[in-house]
Amino acid sequence: MQRVIKRLETQPMTRILALGSSNTERAYHCRGWHNWFDWVDVGLRDHFGRVHHAINAGASGETSTQLLQRFERDVTTYQPHVVFITVGGNDTNPEKNVPIARYRRNLLELVDRCLRLGDYVPILQTYYSIDLAPPEKADPGELNFPLYMQEVREVAAEREVPLIDHLRRWERLRKADSPAYRALLRDGWHVNPLGNMVLGLDVLRCFGVEVKGEVAEVCAEGLAVQRRLDELETEGARARA
Repeated sequence: MQRVIKRLETQPMTRILALGSSNTERAYHCRGWHNWFDWVDVGLRDHFGRVHHAINAGASGETSTQLLQRFERDVTTYQPHVVFITVGGNDTNPEKNVPIARYRRNLLELVDRCLRLGDYVPILQTYYSIDLAPPEKADPGELNFPLYMQEVREVAAEREVPLIDHLRRWERLRKADSPAYRALLRDGWHVNPLGNMVLGLDVLRCFGVEVKGEVAEVCAEGLAVQRRLDELETEGARARA
């Protein structure tokens, strides 16, 4: 991430692209509000100035296989310097025909294609925590979800690329305060506008950005949730010490 921050500080223009499915696409389910990538755009602009282009290449319902199929058209065409890759929720559904071994291969290929573009940085993200049903009532996708997200972590480590592990942070809130956690969701698999804001604020931190001034005022509710996530993270670290 330091390479990206340095570029934003010193270069006149950085192209940042978000590749994913409904977690990324700007569509009706955002209810006219920003999604997480919009908040990243806003925060970077406020902190660094207008030194980047934000390109949203999300498409609802898609799997990692479909992201690969449109990679040349929707990623290579723009020659991005930074690519967020956030995919896996649809892959967990057996009807999509992306077993975990194929999902892993697809993630590796997505990262490798980004690396072959040149001096560019792929950033892998896990999903947030989904609202899992009890094991005896969970559908196959829900049961597969933790396993698929672990593959994201392992691929990031194997290829030595940045990882933003939203799932680990959100799981603490889901277990500690279910009402506060559900207040971030539109349904069991998708976040609402507040959830999107919290995701965006956490991503901005990875760029060394803490929102201030009028942006912070607008994001007050999301910042409060972020502080709660921080508290739970600190409590967990103390418990492990």
